[in-house]
Amino acid sequence: MQTKAITHDHQKIHKEIYGAKSGPVRILHIPQMKYVTQEMDTAYYMDWAGRPEPMDQQWVVWKIVNRLKHITKTKIGYKFKLMPHEIIWHEMKDNLAKTTQVMQVPDCITDEMFEEARSDVAKKLKEVIPETRLIIADPVLCVQKLHVGHYRDTKTILAEIIQFAEEKGFKVKDSHREIYLTPAMKCHEPSTWKTIVRVELTD
Repeated sequence: MQTKAITHDHQKIHKEIYGAKSGPVRILHIPQMKYVTQEMDTAYYMDWAGRPEPMDQQWVVWKIVNRLKHITKTKIGYKFKLMPHEIIWHEMKDNLAKTTQVMQVPDCITDEMFEEARSDVAKKLKEVIPETRLIIADPVLCVQKLHVGHYRDTKTILAEIIQFAEEKGFKVKDSHREIYLTPAMKCHEPSTWKTIVRVELTD
């Protein structure tokens, strides 16, 4: 009798990182991880019931990672669930921001698989897609806290974790990361939306 293949849930595998619960600010060590990323310089609406919605560029990271699900299942028998959307916010002015769109992917994904997924997405969309990269991010020390509520209100949590880090004697990076745990395509009351707010610590 053939055993049903396991669908790996990396949100549970990395539950210390993605399984955040309400509570105080935490100092956390993030191990080396692999991501698909896309740099964007655009404006965002923050009222949409899910991830922030790009106004003038197509967000293709999700499409590529979704295609990678099929490729890993077919080629190496590895099934995995999609991870939450993440955005690294860099320079911001009014409602304009330089950002890095991020999704974590399994370590088994190779450069060849990634290029195949990119090509498949471009063929399906019948156009040249924005530049994306498959990267391995080095381990990093950070501070983070879970925000429960509307995405536009994460600034309060950001200020809290920066103050916490500085009081502990750490220096923080100018950019910060938000991990949108609330599924993007499901309707939830804004009061229940969950977002991890994270800032990396520097030497």
